[in-house]
Amino acid sequence: MSRRKFTREFKEAAIRKLMQGTPAAKLARTCRVNPATLRRWQKELDEFGERAFGGYGKSRQGRAVPRSQVIVIRMSPDELDTVKKTSSAAGCRSLAEFARSCMLDATGEPPLAQAGKILEELSAAVKKLTQTLAKE
Repeated sequence: MSRRKFTREFKEAAIRKLMQGTPAAKLARTCRVNPATLRRWQKELDEFGERAFGGYGKSRQGRAVPRSQVIVIRMSPDELDTVKKTSSAAGCRSLAEFARSCMLDATGEPPLAQAGKILEELSAAVKKLTQTLAKE
């Protein structure tokens, strides 16, 4: 037996009748579906609105935005030592945590810690780098 398919219009009409007060059991018999199916259709329409009833196996969400981006920074050994000292003074457990806190500071969110002039200089450099990457 093949899977039954219902059009968007059919589902919306059934939900309208349900919302007008037609008992779910009676409407389910008329539409030849399970009452739980009617409730699922109503929940889907309430939750997703225009994106409801997209079809079997279709995603309701837009294209996923990548959550992270790889950034490679090349430094001399002296620059790396300075960053490590600044990171430690800022109270960060790792260089990655320190870099994230500087980037959050550059975007206006609260920084992880304040660590004096070196931290400010590094934050300005990260801000400049972030702006450069945003343009690319």
